[in-house]
Amino acid sequence: MERKIDPREQLKMIEPLLLKYEELSGKQFNAEMVKAELDKLSKEELVELQVRMFAQYHDMAKSIVEMAEALKVALQSQDIK
Repeated sequence: MERKIDPREQLKMIEPLLLKYEELSGKQFNAEMVKAELDKLSKEELVELQVRMFAQYHDMAKSIVEMAEALKVALQSQDIK
């Protein structure tokens, strides 16, 4: 049985993430600054940071899939394919 998604409800749930993603995408990535900060961390701190980063990537991927599903439902309800 296919799960029915209300695109309006889905987008309401995702909207706070979109705002966060917009804020992050507007920032300039400074690899040298990141490297300098990482050099200050212990091995244990680096492992913990990496685990948190993988969890964040997983959450981002899930939210992107949810947005795509909501968009698909919205487009299908408008007979746009």
